[in-house]
Amino acid sequence: MAEEEKKVKSGRKDGAKIGAVIILVISAAVFIPVGGSAVFESIFNKNKPSVFGTYKGRKIEYKAGTEFATAASNLARQYEAYGLDTNQYASSILNSAFENTIKNMFYEDAVKSSGYAVPKEAVNRMILPYFYDESGKYSPKRYNETDESTKTELRTAAEKELVYSRYTDDLFGNDDGSSSRLYGVKSSSKEQAFVAQMGAEKHSFKLAAFSTSTLPSEETVKYGKANSDLFQSYNLSAVTLSSEEDAKALLKQIQNNEITFEDAVAEKSEKFYTDSLGKLSSPYFYQLKLTIPAEEDLNKVTGLANGQLSDVITTERGFSIFRCDGASSAANFNDQATIDTVLAYIQTREVSYIENYYTAKAKDFISDAATTSPATYDTSVGESGQKLDPANPADARKIAAGGENIVVYDGFDQACTKYGVTKVDVPAFPVNYGNSQFMDTVPSEASALSSLSRNADAFKTMFSLKENQTSEPFVLGSNVIVVKCTGITTEDAAEIENYATQAGYYDQDSAGNAILKSPDVTNSFWTAYYDMMMGD
Repeated sequence: MAEEEKKVKSGRKDGAKIGAVIILVISAAVFIPVGGSAVFESIFNKNKPSVFGTYKGRKIEYKAGTEFATAASNLARQYEAYGLDTNQYASSILNSAFENTIKNMFYEDAVKSSGYAVPKEAVNRMILPYFYDESGKYSPKRYNETDESTKTELRTAAEKELVYSRYTDDLFGNDDGSSSRLYGVKSSSKEQAFVAQMGAEKHSFKLAAFSTSTLPSEETVKYGKANSDLFQSYNLSAVTLSSEEDAKALLKQIQNNEITFEDAVAEKSEKFYTDSLGKLSSPYFYQLKLTIPAEEDLNKVTGLANGQLSDVITTERGFSIFRCDGASSAANFNDQATIDTVLAYIQTREVSYIENYYTAKAKDFISDAATTSPATYDTSVGESGQKLDPANPADARKIAAGGENIVVYDGFDQACTKYGVTKVDVPAFPVNYGNSQFMDTVPSEASALSSLSRNADAFKTMFSLKENQTSEPFVLGSNVIVVKCTGITTEDAAEIENYATQAGYYDQDSAGNAILKSPDVTNSFWTAYYDMMMGD
């Protein structure tokens, strides 16, 4: 147990470190060389191409001297400064460096088109620390001893970084907690209070979730019988070739007894749809419909007599010759394997059927919850409790005494028991689309709401309810949900820690995501990364 706690604590520490590095990735001068070359060269296959993408046709390559490699090197050193293994986080470091390189190229173009020129004084201020002595003061001696090529490299990199900053400062402002920014635009003293206030109103709920991951057997059989033709099983074998011409030639050979069908299976067939003996692996009619696109061809195959060969049939993958090996079989809905097949079909192709079934159940649930009077239970006798009757003197005394074992269940609670669903008391939380860290997120207790953060309609349904009002059923993820609002509170907005820094990160991260979607960008990062990681 102690070892597990150490792992958890270690994971949390690493997470905090990575979060700090993420802020640095956004705000630090990642294009100014700080020594060293491409830090991950040893783990890459040198014989593989190093182009990770393009911007307006300009290649973004990972090799020494490029902005991409410099950014990766600097970011790696930032990870190292936080005690993180750079090889473990190589993909994250390289991906961040790649995205920053794209952004830098985009920002350079935008600033250049505006006519802005980087002031020499700003460049001097940025590179000045490079010539500090051990006491932290400018050293003319160190400056004079630095070769001109290094000075030129520093100035060029500083200009790029200042162009980058010019764009981000003008667009987003500079309230990011950094002391190196020169400009103070688009900053509002009331912004933090406004954002904090957005999460002040919170609603709590009771929740009942009907899982759509399965369906009762009787309902599955009901669907199967209503659509029995889909589950007719055909006794077929097949030979499949990639070439239509070759398949037609093989059919003539089989018809002329130059080769047996069995030998054709063994020697020629691609076996896309069959086992090693050529027997069709997916024999149900609905599966044949997926294999054979043309309805006319499908009818030819399902109409074959015992022992008869089909013409060459165009299938989803290649060209097939089918042989009928016996009569087809109607679905046996007393067989569990058939029921499982029907359920799998519904789950993959008719999910709405399951959702509609549980929506109807949920509506019955709501009706019962609305008409059932509250009841008092003594839960000391078991998890479900024993219902107490106020007319019974002994029960009346228990009710009057109260205590933690005396619980009043309303209609919603009792409906949960009747329908076999677990009631979940959901603590109060605000509307938080996208799970912003500036507000409380969806409580983890309510696993059925795990996909709520990206579902605006579900948020609207839940937060439109008045206190003690029950929703209509709605589909969320793999559940049909019913909620009852149990409370609405408005809290005083708390101050958001490090708000300016976090807001700056979100702004620039959003800008980066938008730029990566530009038609001027081709992003083949992951393809190139895995290609370079692989050996010959």
